[in-house]
Amino acid sequence: MMLKTLAEWDDQQVSQLDLFGTFPEEHGLDTAASDQTVADTATTTRIGEDVAEGNAMQVRGTSMFCVDGEKRELNSLTDVTDVLSRAIAN
Repeated sequence: MMLKTLAEWDDQQVSQLDLFGTFPEEHGLDTAASDQTVADTATTTRIGEDVAEGNAMQVRGTSMFCVDGEKRELNSLTDVTDVLSRAIAN
């Protein structure tokens, strides 16, 4: 859903909670649990850590993949599966 709606929220500097909040229900997930997770300060902390790590790795947008601490340019599903298969094997 996030990639399907990318044009709606990409490069926005305001909360997209209203849009993202619809995703759990659309996928039959527990919306109350999702709302609780979003409201939890541990979630905000984890997001901040992820952003800091991405900034340190010079990640500048979607879709960027980091595997085993390395930024990867993956342009196809085969690229993704190959990199993940090698990472799992090691």
